[in-house]
Amino acid sequence: MRLLLSILIVICFAVNLFISGCGNNEEVKTEQKESKSKTETQSQNNTQSQSNTQSQSNTSSIETAKIWNQIEKINESMGKGINSGKSGHLEEPVAEIISLIKKIPAAAGNLEPASLQTIISKTNELRKSGDMLDKYQHANQNSELKEEYSKFKMTLNDIKNVLPK
Repeated sequence: MRLLLSILIVICFAVNLFISGCGNNEEVKTEQKESKSKTETQSQNNTQSQSNTQSQSNTSSIETAKIWNQIEKINESMGKGINSGKSGHLEEPVAEIISLIKKIPAAAGNLEPASLQTIISKTNELRKSGDMLDKYQHANQNSELKEEYSKFKMTLNDIKNVLPK
């Protein structure tokens, strides 16, 4: 009788382990599926976030490039006039270039503080250089005008170098 009772207890214990083991196994599988699902969702969200950031960056780069192309066209035209000795009033193109440069921080989006500060300080240098260009042009001082224009171009190049690519 004891032997039968012992066998019955062992069988009940084994069945209990088997049944409870299966239940835990199902729970583990369910938890693994949920964990995998969460990981995939997070991965998709991160990918979407990165693509949104990249598209914003691309959009801001495109806008910045458009503005910079306008600046280069104005500057090129101004340079041709200065080099030919037939430049008109230089205060208008300089003012237009400065106006366009002031639009760059908004178009560029997340500009680093150091880059923004450089753009501001270089814009002030452009304004002073533009005043000197106009002064030399009105005084017919062509050599000084060309020298000041080369400084103006270098300052523009300094601004271009801090812009996001």
